Amino acid sequence: MVQWAGSVFTWPITHKQFRTHLSAASSEPPTLYPFGLYDRTKIIGYAELSNHLCNSNSAMLSRVLISPRRRKIGLGQFMVKQLVDFGFTELGLNRIGLGVFDFNKAAMKCYTQAGFVLEGTLRESARVGNTYWNCHLMSILRKDWQFQQMTPAKIPKGC
Repeated sequence: MVQWAGSVFTWPITHKQFRTHLSAASSEPPTLYPFGLYDRTKIIGYAELSNHLCNSNSAMLSRVLISPRRRKIGLGQFMVKQLVDFGFTELGLNRIGLGVFDFNKAAMKCYTQAGFVLEGTLRESARVGNTYWNCHLMSILRKDWQFQQMTPAKIPKGC
């Protein structure tokens, strides 16, 4: 629970906790943009852009979750790419950051492949039980995302 939600939720998650959390999506201006990934009518993934700060054109990618039976087929990277595209195109962001615990290698690989860059590590920043976890800080900037959009297939011939 801590790995996915930090201190936002407590186990077991209740509908009331989730509704309270999602209320930030209704604020004016919104500070939360929740996204669900569906297979027909069943949700198989969830992620959000949170802490949207209009004055600095930044937000955080957070709470990325894929159903265990749907992992390792690229859905996480697909969902992250969709949120990054939305953040830069629809919200006009300049920076999208995230925090990921250092032992979550699959997530770090997903974020790196989506263009996020490691900025640093908050050493032993989260206390979980009797242990402390390190949190990597990663981000992608608009200029990095724009560069990624210029794949060889998109460059006109003769340029």
